[in-house]
Amino acid sequence: MLFFLFSGYTIFIAAEPFAEGLLATGRTFGIEEFILVQWLAPLASESPEFIVAILFALKAQPGISMGALLSSKVNQWTLLIGMLPVVFMISGGSMAPMVMDQRQIEEMFLTAAQSLFAVAVLANLSFSLLEAAVIFLLFSTQLFFPDPQFRFYYSFLYIFLAIGLVVVKKDVRAGVLALFSRGSPAGIMEKH
Repeated sequence: MLFFLFSGYTIFIAAEPFAEGLLATGRTFGIEEFILVQWLAPLASESPEFIVAILFALKAQPGISMGALLSSKVNQWTLLIGMLPVVFMISGGSMAPMVMDQRQIEEMFLTAAQSLFAVAVLANLSFSLLEAAVIFLLFSTQLFFPDPQFRFYYSFLYIFLAIGLVVVKKDVRAGVLALFSRGSPAGIMEKH
């Protein structure tokens, strides 16, 4: 328990200087602040998870490796996203909703579309090199197009690819159906 409290305190005192330093560096190099906060800061803060996943993969334990990354994503989409409106209400001193601007809506849509594609990719409980390359290519190339219109293009491309995987690949379709049934994905896919 003491380690948990110490870790929380350390993160608390380091977060603001890290964020301010990140923004100052972006201003110095002419990098848009939103890009730094949206993409670079999470890569830095999630690097321990990546390192743990890589170590498990190097020890020939891909299931545990993917489990570590997936549990992180579930945490982000539940606990962290769910806490934002609560913290906003507490800091504002009222029960007002947290209203997002257009850029935040675009980013939320893009992130949700990426997550949908990831579910489709992993629904068959396997992850090929080609699938990894597609995810990396889509993720990395979207950084070169800061225009909001391109975020929508990428979002719809992720959705289209997710639907395409479900329609074309029988094992993916079975895995997605298993998500909505009582059986485990592995058990349902064995029947097909």
